[in-house]
Amino acid sequence: MANPQLDNGFTRIANEILENIYSRKFTANQLIVILVIWRYTYGFQRKEHVFSLSFLAEVTGIDRKAVKRALDSLIEANVIIVVKEADFNNARCLAFNKNYDEWKIDHRGIKNTTVSKNDHTEEMTTVGKDDHTTVGDFDHTTVGKNDHHIKKIYKEKNKENIKEEDRIDHFQLIANKFIQRRAHGFDLSPEDELAIHRLLDDNIPIDTILKYIDEVFDEYEPKHRLDYIKSFKYVEKVILDRYFGQKGEEKNNGGTVHKHRRGVSRSAKEGSKSYEQILREAEAARRAWGWKG
Repeated sequence: MANPQLDNGFTRIANEILENIYSRKFTANQLIVILVIWRYTYGFQRKEHVFSLSFLAEVTGIDRKAVKRALDSLIEANVIIVVKEADFNNARCLAFNKNYDEWKIDHRGIKNTTVSKNDHTEEMTTVGKDDHTTVGDFDHTTVGKNDHHIKKIYKEKNKENIKEEDRIDHFQLIANKFIQRRAHGFDLSPEDELAIHRLLDDNIPIDTILKYIDEVFDEYEPKHRLDYIKSFKYVEKVILDRYFGQKGEEKNNGGTVHKHRRGVSRSAKEGSKSYEQILREAEAARRAWGWKG
């Protein structure tokens, strides 16, 4: 049974802001985007944060294109502020504009916007004939009806950055999960960030990483009030042990390698390597490539 408690975290929002939110005509998707931005800014006692479209779509369950339309319209209405534009390594840094006198939206919707005659989209933004407002996640320029050639060039030019965008999303999901479960401070140390990047290099599925983070914190038994998991390096090691241990079991299921209560034994085949030796060699390889442990 759900049992939410303020002791487990809360987001402080001034009543004056809430009153101006529900008294103006926001769409459902706009409200959801606002709530997520509140959660990851005010909810962590910070004024701004990096948000990618993939992350917003992931946490809200809303189609990526619909999230983009809602976010673009909120930026246009000056409800959401772009603190720093996106580049090919980082998504946009966004902040909520609490000065509601600057919002270009009232009880009728967004002010001073031109909507095409046949446009019936939920978000009332300035659109072209076919509602091609912007191209790509990181391109924020308005395009016209003959933009297909531009789209093709952009897609080819940035094909190699698709993986990098996923990496940014995954880094953000892992960092937010760790900060939330740690519940001590809202920032990551440089060592924490390096540990997360190393984990991403191991190509472990993001759902598996998030599940293991929850398991690590659920199973940790503090000895006193100052005993808690401080570094992501601790979590990193447990995740590696569990993931590659499980993979080893699956690979050798029904074979000659059997897991004992205290570890993994050697194969009956002479000269094979133990699981611990494989891990040591993997760590040595990472160090040889210049990755700091």
